[in-house]
This record gives sequence, structure tokens and C-alpha cells, in this order.
Amino acid sequence: SIGEEWWDLCAGPHVESTGQLPKKAIQLQSVAGAYWRGDEKREMLQRIYATAWKDPKQLKQYKRMLEEAKKRDHRTLGKKLDLFSIQEDAGGGLVFWHPKGSTIRRKIEDFW
Repeated sequence: SIGEEWWDLCAGPHVESTGQLPKKAIQLQSVAGAYWRGDEKREMLQRIYATAWKDPKQLKQYKRMLEEAKKRDHRTLGKKLDLFSIQEDAGGGLVFWHPKGSTIRRKIEDFW
């Protein structure tokens, strides 16, 4: 919100009620706690992350796309191919290049 004005950042489309959604085309993704307006002195609310589709076929396609993306995740491939490691204690996202990864990185930088 900006001041007291509330802005809906969701691109939509919107429905009046979740009861209008096909039950087999909805998937819960995760849940989390969140304080109202980020103030830890206020009551914690339950945040629900989900995805909803026009029909179960679209949800199935979405799940397939996520599985394909997971196979190509650079964090997984970097570890599997011994290119680099990420050590959370050193800082999330900080890459420690292994010898093979350093070679590939230099080749890419030289290409640019």
C-alpha cells in the first residue's frame, strides 16, 4: 500500500470466489507466516501461495514445465558437474568456482 491506499499487485485474472475455480486445477505451493504490514508487534497472518488454472490440463502442463526447469537449475547442474559450489555461510548466492567451472567462466568472459 502507499499511505492508506491499497494497490493490488496481482495481474489477475480475478474471480469473485475461489469456489468458481476448478478444484482439480489448483495446487498449493507453500504457506508462510507474515506480520500485518511487516510489524512484528501485530498479529501474524497466514500467507498461502497457490496457483490456479483454467482446467486440470493447464495445471499438468505447468507442473511439467516446472519439472523441466528443475532439471536445468544452474545450482543443481553446477554441483553435479563439479563446476562450482555455493556455501550459504559465506553468503547466499556467492559462487566458489572449481577448476572446471573457472575454465568455462573464462571462456565465456573471453567470448563477450
